[in-house]
Formats: sequence, structure tokens, C-alpha cells
Amino acid sequence: MELFNNKGKTAIVTGGGSGIGKTAAHTLAESGASVALIGRTAEKVEKAAAEISEATGSEVKGYSGDVTNTSDIERVVKTINNDFGQIDILVNNAGTAAFKDINSLTEDDWDTVMNTNAKSIFFMTQAVAPYMKEQSYGRIINTASVAGEVSLSFSSVYGTSKAAAIHQTKQLALELAPYNITVNAISPWFFKTDLNEEALADDSFRSAIEDRSPMKRLGQLEELQSSILYLASSGSSYVSGQNIFIDGGMTSYGL
Repeated sequence: MELFNNKGKTAIVTGGGSGIGKTAAHTLAESGASVALIGRTAEKVEKAAAEISEATGSEVKGYSGDVTNTSDIERVVKTINNDFGQIDILVNNAGTAAFKDINSLTEDDWDTVMNTNAKSIFFMTQAVAPYMKEQSYGRIINTASVAGEVSLSFSSVYGTSKAAAIHQTKQLALELAPYNITVNAISPWFFKTDLNEEALADDSFRSAIEDRSPMKRLGQLEELQSSILYLASSGSSYVSGQNIFIDGGMTSYGL
């Protein structure tokens, strides 16, 4: 459908080398967009870019950059704009976690998680906004989490960072709405990625996650694609400041 065709658009995906970011990048490339992946490790994002490009036929490039560093953000966003000529879509997906409670969390843990999951959203958006304002068009998607809505016993700071991501979605949507730039978020429950693979290898932990999920299973990465495509396309032109839970009903769980 034409509403969900992103041919002629350019998308940036942070943390695009694996997991949810790679899924988002593949989805956007498949819809016709040219895609720039940003990640700390050049080899990883370049490999992912080559795989996605081969699979979809779209132009996909990898760029190394630290999205917690404002100088790095400014450099890589400027380079991407010069290479592609425009920036239409931004997926703020870079993320990390510290599976620790109040008794073991360190200041370094706090700073790393908050900078990666919350600070990067604001400053990546600040960097791309001028390009989007100039063309009076933009789609921004932030990867939040159900942990930003409900408390998880095994991570004090992760949920705090994702709550910040959800609120930033609302705040940035308000500020950028006059320029025809929408800002929305997706909040997944547990999908197996590099970030949580080790935790999910613990059978008791995985069972607890599955038991807490009304559908009694983890999410599959392809189940994120339709929401990402919707929020990235012209089909969502009057939707902004929203957060979509993709959680198998977890946040609606009652007794």
C-alpha cells in the first residue's frame, strides 16, 4: 500500500547492528527506504548493513558512532545527511541494561544505562530535527519498554531509563508537531536479543517471563515489524506522542 511505502526516504537506526534495531532497519529497507545504521562497532553495523541490503535491494550503510556523545552524534548525523541528501526517519533504538537491584547497582551502571537509553534519544533527535524541519517532514520512533510502565524486580535503572524514553516521546512530539514531525514509541516485552540472551538462558528466569505473559511465550522479532512500519510511514501522519505496547498482553495482566 502506498501509505506504507518509504521509497525515496532515508532512515537512521541507532543500535542497528542486531536485535530490534536490525529488525527495524530491515523493515524500513524492505519498504523502500535507504537506511543508515549507527553503532559503536563499525564491523558489526557494516556487516548488518550488507546483509540487509542484499536481502532487500535497498541502499544500506553502516556508520560507527557513540550516541551518548554529542560530538559523535553531530559528526555522524552530518555525514549521513551528506551521503544520502536527506533524513526522513529516525529510530532511536540504541539501548543497554544492568540487571541489578538497589543493593548492587553502581554509579557507573546508572550513568551507562541512562546515557544510552535516555540521553541518546534527546540528542539524536536534536541533531536530526533541523533537517526534518527544513523539509517539513519527519518520523521519529523511540524504542522504550514495558519496563517504563511497570516495575521489574531485577533492574532498578533500566525501567527508569525507559520511563524517561516514554516521557521524552510525549515532550518531543509536542515540540516538533508544528513542523510535521511525529514522535512515537514502541514498548516491547521480552524479545530474545543480544541484550538479554544471557538472562534468558536461565531456564527459571525464562519460565518466569513466559508465565507472566498471557500468551505464555516470548515475542518474535518479526512481530515488531508492522508497528515500526506504521509509525515510520505517512500512514501515521496524525499519530504523535503515543506509545505502543507490543507485549502479548503483559501490561494488561490482572489477577
